[in-house]
Amino acid sequence: MSKERVKVGFSRFIESNKLETTSKYAFRGLRDLTHLYSVASESLSVDTFSYKNDVYVAISAPSTESCMIFQWDHIEMNFRTYDNITGQSIVGCKSVIIENEVFVIVAQLFGGSHIYKFDDDQSRFNKFQDIEVSKISKPNDIEAFQIGSDWFFVIADSSKAGLSTLYKWNDNGFYSYQSLHEWYRDTNVEFLDLDGKAHLILASRSQVPVIYQWSRSNQKFILQGEIPNMEDVVVVKHFRIKEELYLAMTRYIGDSKVLRWGTKQFAEIQALPSRGSMILQPFSFKERYYLALGSDYTFSQIYLWDEDHKIFDRFKEVYIQAPRSFTVVSTDRRDFIFSSSFKGNTQIFEHIIIDLSL
Repeated sequence: MSKERVKVGFSRFIESNKLETTSKYAFRGLRDLTHLYSVASESLSVDTFSYKNDVYVAISAPSTESCMIFQWDHIEMNFRTYDNITGQSIVGCKSVIIENEVFVIVAQLFGGSHIYKFDDDQSRFNKFQDIEVSKISKPNDIEAFQIGSDWFFVIADSSKAGLSTLYKWNDNGFYSYQSLHEWYRDTNVEFLDLDGKAHLILASRSQVPVIYQWSRSNQKFILQGEIPNMEDVVVVKHFRIKEELYLAMTRYIGDSKVLRWGTKQFAEIQALPSRGSMILQPFSFKERYYLALGSDYTFSQIYLWDEDHKIFDRFKEVYIQAPRSFTVVSTDRRDFIFSSSFKGNTQIFEHIIIDLSL
């Protein structure tokens, strides 16, 4: 056994133009949770992007009718307010960088959804394009990705007459390219590489998650199959551990599941009790793999991957009101986790490694 001992932890930040420590918590044993902070803003999603050596964070805040843009300040060593995109009931902000130009897709429940483009001269985001209301009436999730040299994004529509739609970049803007999964009230869409081919997984509460595969000949996504015995899944996230592909399947009530890709199918390897869970989010730091299981009714659970037993062990519980996302943001050799909260303060944790070797 190595003499080197390492402590790993998270610390929360507050953003009110300046970050101030309010209290401190600690784990027992080899891993610590330190420096608790609060953020005086509710949110539904968090996205991050890098542009010209700077790191930005986009937070959708429906209660304040805004998509808040923060920038990492290399001098003050904190996240500072950079821009604010206003709208009506903004439920998602998703960045896309195409040929060194930054776009932010802003999904709204009212007034249609829009795309904003960063203006270098004005150092702000200006409206670039509208997304037709007839296609998207109740957006619930945005996924942006690249296939070959082509850029796409999908908006999952959760309305009763929902029409989840694939959009493609054509050098002048994004245009609707393909309708997906009609009439199923989709809650989430996940893009992943499966055996070297591009796939989409769409989750909805009306049926089990379905899998689409990109057809090179048709240049379209073709329905390939479904993930059986996975009813009531609201969110699907994929992750890899040492070349192995896994899915984190979120259920609101019951058991959320972890699945592993095997011989042409996914197989369940672990069930995690869910109590009002809207997100089971994988993330990793320096070969340490975690799952964050949110809860609307009790403490959210952080799990850590046990390499010997090939399952996740409970690591720590944290209190976040109605968490909806956990997003990794890395900058200046520091790693953060932004956790959006639907009913309370948005939280930011810092992942800290303390070398205690003698």
